[in-house]
Amino acid sequence: MATYGWAGTILRIDLTTGEITKESSEKYQKYIGGMGIGYRIIYEDVPLNTHPFDEAAEIVAAVGPLTGSSVPCSGRMNFSFLSPFSRGNSIVDAHMGGHLGSRFKFAGYDAVVVRGKASKPVYIRINDDEVAIEDASHIWGKGTFDSNRILTEELGRDYQTASIGPAGENLVNYSTINTSVGNSGGGGIGAVMGSKNLKAFAVRGTGSVKIADPLKVKELNEYMLTELIGGNNNHNVPAVPQSWAEYSAVGGKNRWSGAPGRAWLKAEGGPIDAGEQPHYDMNKIAYRCNKGVFDFGEVSLNYTIKVGGCSSCPIRCYTQYDMDPLADYDLPTHVSNTCVPVIYGTKYYTNGIKDFKYKGDASVIINGANARAMDDLGVWCNYSNLNRDFNWLVTSGKIHEVIPKEEVDSLPWEWEKNGDPRWVVEILRRVAYKEGELGIGLGLGTYEMVKRWNLGKEFYDREDPNNQNITYNGYPKHHANEDTGQVGLLFNLMYNRDCMTHHLVNVTGSGAPYEVSKATMEGFFGPGCYDKKKAFTPMNRNKAKLAKWAFNGKQFHDSATLCNWMWPMTQSPSKERNYVGDLELEAKFMSAVTGKNYTQADVEFDSERISHLLRGMTAISFYDNLGETNLRLTHDAIPDWIFDGEADFEAFEEGATKMDRDDMNLALDMFYEELGWDKETGIPTRATLEKFDLGDLADDLEKRGILPR
Repeated sequence: MATYGWAGTILRIDLTTGEITKESSEKYQKYIGGMGIGYRIIYEDVPLNTHPFDEAAEIVAAVGPLTGSSVPCSGRMNFSFLSPFSRGNSIVDAHMGGHLGSRFKFAGYDAVVVRGKASKPVYIRINDDEVAIEDASHIWGKGTFDSNRILTEELGRDYQTASIGPAGENLVNYSTINTSVGNSGGGGIGAVMGSKNLKAFAVRGTGSVKIADPLKVKELNEYMLTELIGGNNNHNVPAVPQSWAEYSAVGGKNRWSGAPGRAWLKAEGGPIDAGEQPHYDMNKIAYRCNKGVFDFGEVSLNYTIKVGGCSSCPIRCYTQYDMDPLADYDLPTHVSNTCVPVIYGTKYYTNGIKDFKYKGDASVIINGANARAMDDLGVWCNYSNLNRDFNWLVTSGKIHEVIPKEEVDSLPWEWEKNGDPRWVVEILRRVAYKEGELGIGLGLGTYEMVKRWNLGKEFYDREDPNNQNITYNGYPKHHANEDTGQVGLLFNLMYNRDCMTHHLVNVTGSGAPYEVSKATMEGFFGPGCYDKKKAFTPMNRNKAKLAKWAFNGKQFHDSATLCNWMWPMTQSPSKERNYVGDLELEAKFMSAVTGKNYTQADVEFDSERISHLLRGMTAISFYDNLGETNLRLTHDAIPDWIFDGEADFEAFEEGATKMDRDDMNLALDMFYEELGWDKETGIPTRATLEKFDLGDLADDLEKRGILPR
């Protein structure tokens, strides 16, 4: 029988033996794909006390049934592996956009499982059914841009490639895998690949994804693109007024930043004006996201060539620049990035930065140098913890206590003082090559750095703009209580890296009037679920339900594999719809693509299965590696600054983002109850696990004595 949506095959590659095998993916389809398949395979194959760099550790590169199907914003893929950088070495993911994921599907694979260690540098070449482990000695030691370029020149432009850089080769915990245009997956995947002597993937797929109901998919695509989709982060009103729009963003800033008069000034053939983009005109969607303007203001247009993005995505959130001032410093001028690497590079400059060519362009150029160097070296920043930790070291004076004087003196401080873009490149180079105590310590990641330099619990508890650590596990918040109070804080606690959950910031940050968004959210989730930013109210049951929906929904997106920056379609840009989105659309697409009759309840049930698997695997990791039996008291512990910061405010006072301890304890109680987890330990009960066909996981927890009674 034909398999719709799923390719139907899992590819297994053992780099130690060279053995390459294939098997059916059917038994894993209840885990949807992507993250879900990755978690289940690693749970079955790899003892969770395995070191991430051991030969027995696995990398699962996986995609879901919607990738490659033409569903909008479905160009994602997921790498699952054991974390080299965070507490407990628990399961984590590297989430990557671009075009590689769809090529895996077109080649016929839902997942590629890599284990073992090659005796020399290699890359994996996939050409439909032809799979080979190829010599990568000639690209080992090169940056990601050269590596990808060389592979493409050798194999042909039909291949999509992604490689690690020197950071991954040198087993730097903070390392990535990168495509040639700024798509990257972090979490330490580069180091795990480097430990296996695996430099890159190169994939050519000439097949297609079988669709159960192509006409229905086309109909849903048109419906989504004309009535539901907004700008980047699915912001549903334009940043500045347009003639067709009833509302524009409060404060004039959101990620729907394209507007009349905002032109790509370095476009080939002359400037291209974004013009207006009425929500009903799908041919104008690609002009909505001028991410450079959102990040840096209109000065960025002087360096903008065009916008790019991932397969099956009309949003095009990757602004592509030619930053010609960088040439004066013998640095590459072409930059393409959309997220943290191109935003927070100025953190390395404690003396400030100076303009280059246009008034206000200093941040553009410095961040461009940062993004390009990070991508080429394959350095990950842990949602800017790397930048913040460096800034704190310098501004606190701690650098003189933990770094030898001769090493501190060897840094080119004159570059830092003068706002020279080579400064940030030099810091990142030292991290990538583990050069000196500074490079080693920063590259270990926050958790191991704190231990190495004996910084203590107070490092996580301090109130400081550089401290964004949301737990004691070594990673920062990612749109947490500052956006949605208890709700955001709850799902930020659930992962083993920054949560990368955008379900709610896509609403709070959309720029739409609060009362409009509130009506939409309460229509879906009930009264009291949705507070105005910095005007939070005490915890209630509907907030717990909203947090559960966002938590489970993130698992769906990373498994299906959809872009969580854009999905779900909670709000609409359409006045005729009263700006209300369609939360059933995920199930509609799953049904049309796979031919199975999915309801939204089915989607949420399958997603919740993955949430419980994540939680159970985390519990086992914390027990096996740390001897800890209570996730609530350890993994989910919240640093003091969340409660004790902002001394001029009380919790729930307008203007405050701080939380109340008793209220957050109630929030955890309610959240655990909604998920069917034990309130004392935060670990799923047997009844919950068996409901989701995870009885073997319950047995595993019971064997260790950590299954709740």
